Amino acid sequence: MMSMRAMLTAHLARELGDPAIGAELAAILEDEALGWTAPTVPVGRIRHIFGFTFGNRMAPNANRVPGPVNEALADVACALHAATSAPILAQWEVAEAAAASLPEGVVTPIYPGRDERGEPVYLSTAGVLEEIARGRDPASFGVVGVVAFADHMARCVTTARRLGFDAYAPEGIAMPAEYDTLSGQAWCRDRLAYLLHDLMIRMTERRALAIAAARR
Repeated sequence: MMSMRAMLTAHLARELGDPAIGAELAAILEDEALGWTAPTVPVGRIRHIFGFTFGNRMAPNANRVPGPVNEALADVACALHAATSAPILAQWEVAEAAAASLPEGVVTPIYPGRDERGEPVYLSTAGVLEEIARGRDPASFGVVGVVAFADHMARCVTTARRLGFDAYAPEGIAMPAEYDTLSGQAWCRDRLAYLLHDLMIRMTERRALAIAAARR
């Protein structure tokens, strides 16, 4: 019986008339379009915790507040800290919710930049990781346990590993998986909408890698 990759490779070779490109594209599709689980690590090996937000809520005065999903992510980060004593570096929505339950200095918030009007600039998953790594070797963080919304986890871990972090999903830890229909980010309100958004980001990052390789 043919493997999924072999079937994709054969199909794309026929469709594109190019077996070599068919094989490369099949490998990318298997990883990015069909892979939704992340490698895991025993909780006891974790030395740092990275927390990623998932949407937010818009307050009546138009300010952004963490919202229920990020509060749930903060609860997971706090529980993971209690089990490991590992420091937490998290996007501000998760960090703000977690800091209220932890001693000062345990949580380092990652804030977005501001535009000329003082509005926050969207901070991507890769952007969070680049900010964490600023001025520091990613390998120096040791084993990183990622806290992220369930459908976001695979991309968070993959992106972190691509940037040099030894990142994993914490073994045996359930992540929040219920979508917030009132999220301030429309793509975070519905599962199909989010999965398509995630695929778009994954393919955009792969496109950037392909362009960089073509320029060498």
